[in-house]
Amino acid sequence: MSIDKKMPRFNEFVEALETIDDEDLRFEYIIDIGKKSAAVNFSDEWKSDNNLMHGCMSKVWIVDHEENGYHNFFGASDAIIVKGLVSMMVQSFSGLTANELEQLNEDYVRKLNLGALTTQRQVGMLAMLEHMKKLARIGGNIAK
Repeated sequence: MSIDKKMPRFNEFVEALETIDDEDLRFEYIIDIGKKSAAVNFSDEWKSDNNLMHGCMSKVWIVDHEENGYHNFFGASDAIIVKGLVSMMVQSFSGLTANELEQLNEDYVRKLNLGALTTQRQVGMLAMLEHMKKLARIGGNIAK
């Protein structure tokens, strides 16, 4: 099975963002994703310095639970737009193996067609992807 077929949420985000021409509506879409992800339980104990990501202007925490070789990511941020971006990233790339995650590159972030984002936020999304790869290489960082 190709890696693209293993990322249905990623493909949904790409398709949805392709249909939204207005930049303000794109930001609303991203913010809504972040608001909906707030319902996902991100433990306060995970909001530690050990799980704090570097490379983002906002505070971003990403954790990884590995089970049977597959990685499930959870994320949070203190900024509303970034919370949506983190949610898109963790939903998109959860369920992959470490080897599959290593195949992902900046082209996958570009496919999201988030050109309206500032350069700093785009760099932050690439940093999120690299951080997720690092967590997968070490076999996850939380027990579930």
